[in-house]
Amino acid sequence: MIFAAAFVLFCLGCTVLAFARHPIYGLYFYLAVTYVFPPARWWGVLLGGDTRWSLMAAIVTVLAVFLHFGRLHKKPFWLGSAPALVLVLYAACMWVQYPWAVDADLHLRGTIQFSKCVIAFWFVYRIVDTPGRLRDLLFTHMLGCALLGAFGLAMGRNGDRLDGVGGPGIDDANTLGMYFATGTVVPIGLLITQRGWRRWVSLGCLALIVDGLVLTNTRGAFLGLIGGLLVLAFVKARAHRRIFWTLALVGVAGSTLVIDSKFLDRMATITGVLQDAEVADEDGSMESRVALAAAQFQMFRDHPWGTGYRGTEVLSRQYLDEKWMSHNANGEIAQRSSHNTFLTALVEQGVPGAILFTWLVLWSLRMMVRLRGPAYQADPELATLAAATVAALAVVFVAGNTADFLMAEVQFWMLGALAAVAAFARTSEEPALEPVVA
Repeated sequence: MIFAAAFVLFCLGCTVLAFARHPIYGLYFYLAVTYVFPPARWWGVLLGGDTRWSLMAAIVTVLAVFLHFGRLHKKPFWLGSAPALVLVLYAACMWVQYPWAVDADLHLRGTIQFSKCVIAFWFVYRIVDTPGRLRDLLFTHMLGCALLGAFGLAMGRNGDRLDGVGGPGIDDANTLGMYFATGTVVPIGLLITQRGWRRWVSLGCLALIVDGLVLTNTRGAFLGLIGGLLVLAFVKARAHRRIFWTLALVGVAGSTLVIDSKFLDRMATITGVLQDAEVADEDGSMESRVALAAAQFQMFRDHPWGTGYRGTEVLSRQYLDEKWMSHNANGEIAQRSSHNTFLTALVEQGVPGAILFTWLVLWSLRMMVRLRGPAYQADPELATLAAATVAALAVVFVAGNTADFLMAEVQFWMLGALAAVAAFARTSEEPALEPVVA
């Protein structure tokens, strides 16, 4: 009862403040719903199982953005940014695809979901109108991941992995591990740039998040974390080199306290030792993933304009040998889903999907280079916070080589924040910007 009441009061408070002060409070509401997700908690039944919390939070946030639009710092029109254009074109492709999607009902649900993610990108772009708001977004994401880490520690592994902790889209070990990996690079950026209570909170959250990452036992997330840390090391402000490498040494030493034998054994298989094909499970061996990738290329050749949402899953029985298929609890053959984000885009949206996905990756790489330029390095705090943002995005892209994260909403938030960072530089270079529209 106390938890339910506290959550409702928090949401009500954020709603009032979103309209009275700043739409960032609506974003707090939205992110809290994402990470807490009442229906997944034991006290959630007190709030009604059918309550559309995410929809309510999104509506509050969008309305608050429009209400405060004239008071937000001016920015270039959001569709003028490359990621916004890519995401809108991708959503448009999905809507156009509906007539020939292999599963029309499933494709419609996926299209609506992707369109909602584009809206989330938009309101993050508009709300993050100053470097301070970027810090607030990253801080809130870190708190959410730390909360999931606390839930994970309370629940423990179910067998070898941690499942069922997050809400929809975050409840499997692969996605949860990826979120934890993004939540690991973010507090490092905050530890470097913040002082006082924010630094101490970031340190405590980092410990919880790393514990959660270890419990997920996910190789893809671990690879994503390595990629994200490398990006952070490359992009961070030059003024923060010493503190970054000091934290790196302390982090390596501290990680020995939370890493267990199960995690080490799991990560050791990254070296590519192939499992016996007869015991390949849903997680899949390297050999089964190669077979799946080959099948996806064949799907693309047969459907160059895409199969629609979850096309790999729907067509898997036609293109994969039975030994590579996953099985349900009763031993029956189930559908096999994609294990690579680029191949998901290639199969589901065909040629347009592959082009748009590649465009998004190239833009992100270009932003990494731009963040090392004088326009950002002149403000070390902004440069390092932006580096943490692009590092979190790198986590999603790298981990996406082993799982399907096309709909992972965290990447839409980080893309929106990164597009806002790009707008900071454009605005400073163009002081006489004309008023923009939503």
